[in-house]
Amino acid sequence: MNLRVKNKLVLGLTGSMLSGKSTALNFFAQNGAAVLSADEIVRELYRVPEVQQQLSAWFGSFQPARVAAAVFNNKAARRKLEGYLHPLVLKAAAKQIQQSENNFFVFEVPLLFESGWDKLTDLNILILGDKRTLSARLQERGVSLAEYKRRTAAQLPEDEKARRADIVIANCAGKTDLNLKIKRLIRAITFIYGVK
Repeated sequence: MNLRVKNKLVLGLTGSMLSGKSTALNFFAQNGAAVLSADEIVRELYRVPEVQQQLSAWFGSFQPARVAAAVFNNKAARRKLEGYLHPLVLKAAAKQIQQSENNFFVFEVPLLFESGWDKLTDLNILILGDKRTLSARLQERGVSLAEYKRRTAAQLPEDEKARRADIVIANCAGKTDLNLKIKRLIRAITFIYGVK
């Protein structure tokens, strides 16, 4: 499965928890890019009867919170879930890209590098959050520092993600600054690659 399509440009977008990647995705959409979210595709899959049946058979429920609890500290269960859902997410994303008349896509994937999907896109962007405001953002979202550390421990370190990314955007000066950076990036990318 490949997300690259002739005459279309597909960017992978990622970042650690609370880095601002969803905000960045919204800015890409506001500035003319077609956008996809792996998390949103997963939410849609959880509503598909066949998926619900399979998850119920494995985890006793297809409710996202119950499935998440079942795989929380169980690597084998998490691998089984990812091995089942990831191909379905890729297939859905590839279908949307192929069938769309748009030729410039941004696909937000929290585990872009960990899943190896960075090799399926044309370029990859990493959003780096501001460490100075992390405590405030955790409080705002009602997430404990322990939960944040647990989730980020399951991912590649940020410096490794930065090494693998084609473009790194520092999200450290607020939403207006992030939007401006994305506008400039879109202008540069569309000029270099000849897409509109």
